[in-house]
Amino acid sequence: MKFGIIFYSVLGILALSIGVYLLQYFFILSIIFFIGAFINGVFIYKEYNIHKNDQIEYDVNAPLDEVVIKYSRSGRIIAISIYSIFVIPGIFFLSCLMIKFNFMTMLILTSLAAFTIYFIVKVILEIKKISKVMISINEKGIQMEDHPRYLWNDIQLEKIIVKRLVSRESKHDYQPEVNYLYFFHNNEKIETTIDDFDITDYQLSQVLKIFRARYNNSGLL
Repeated sequence: MKFGIIFYSVLGILALSIGVYLLQYFFILSIIFFIGAFINGVFIYKEYNIHKNDQIEYDVNAPLDEVVIKYSRSGRIIAISIYSIFVIPGIFFLSCLMIKFNFMTMLILTSLAAFTIYFIVKVILEIKKISKVMISINEKGIQMEDHPRYLWNDIQLEKIIVKRLVSRESKHDYQPEVNYLYFFHNNEKIETTIDDFDITDYQLSQVLKIFRARYNNSGLL
C-alpha cells in the first residue's frame, strides 16, 4: 500500500506542477494536467481505503438485514475524470472551428463532435453506475443486478476465487489477478468480477459466510 501511495503522490505532484506551469501559456492543456493530479489523488484515497476496509471484520451476530454492493465510487470518479480529459479539448476545438465554415472545416467539425459526444455519453453512463445496485445478499439468497434472486437452498460452493490474466506477452511477467464471486445455482456455474465494486474480496467472503450460516441455522433447509 505504501508504494502505491508514494507512486501516485509523486505522479500527482508532477501533474499539478506541470498544470500550474502551463496555466500561463495554454489554459486548456493545464486543465488536463490538473485533472490528472486529481485522478492521482483519488487513486491515493482508493489505495488507503482498500487497506482500511480489509481490516473491517463482520460479526456473525451483527444486525445485517441485507448487504447491497454497488460500483466503486472512487472508480467511477476516476473514469469520469479520464473521459473529461477528452471532452474538454473536444469542446475547445469545436468552439474554434465554428468561426469559419468550408468543406474541410465541416468534416473536422463532424468528427470532433462525434468524438466529444462519445465521451460525454461515457461520462453520463459512469454517473448512472454510481447508484446502480450490482449485488444484494440477504438471508434469502444472492441477487445479481436485475436478475431473480438465487436462493440459498439452490446455491452451492459460494466463495471468492482469483484468476490470473495470462497472455502470450505476460506469460513470464507479472500476471494481474481478478477476483470473482463464484457459486453454483442448480448445477449452473455463476461468476462475476467484483474488483470494480465498493467491497473488497475479503469483506465479501465474510458476508457470504454470515448469510449462509444464518440460513443454515434458520431451519429452512
